Amino acid sequence: MRIVQTIVRSKAVFAAVVAATRLAAAEPVAEATAEPAVLLGNRWPSVPEGRGLSLEDQITDRLTQLGNELGRHLDLLSHDMFQLTIDGRHRHAHVRLGAGDVGLLAFQFDSDIQFDDINAHVHARIDLGFYGHSVRFELPAFDMSPAEYRGDYGVELKLPLFVRKF
Repeated sequence: MRIVQTIVRSKAVFAAVVAATRLAAAEPVAEATAEPAVLLGNRWPSVPEGRGLSLEDQITDRLTQLGNELGRHLDLLSHDMFQLTIDGRHRHAHVRLGAGDVGLLAFQFDSDIQFDDINAHVHARIDLGFYGHSVRFELPAFDMSPAEYRGDYGVELKLPLFVRKF
């Protein structure tokens, strides 16, 4: 038996060789006499994967935290004129730009941005206020995507001309 152990290095092959020699000798196979490594290999073939977050989710969460921290600092530095909130898991951002008081003069641009592969779908509105009167403009949803023309990079806006709602 020791000769077989020194020749065969693989545990799976060793277990097969041990079982074959015991069957050939007509010995009853007893689990108590088998090696612990062979027993563990049969009972638990591999270590289960961890239940923690994947590396992709960890990076997404960290970038979301950094983006929201940047948004808080911009909000503080601009005296509530610019707000930015990011949700990296759902690929969503909320941007608000505005200032003023509705009693005198006010302007506010508010948008929700949903990102897919490389495009951004923007739903925006503009609120204007003048001496207690306010007007809200709902802008049509538009898409933004990166563009390249003759080596120059830019952004392509896709605006709908006609919006049909039923």
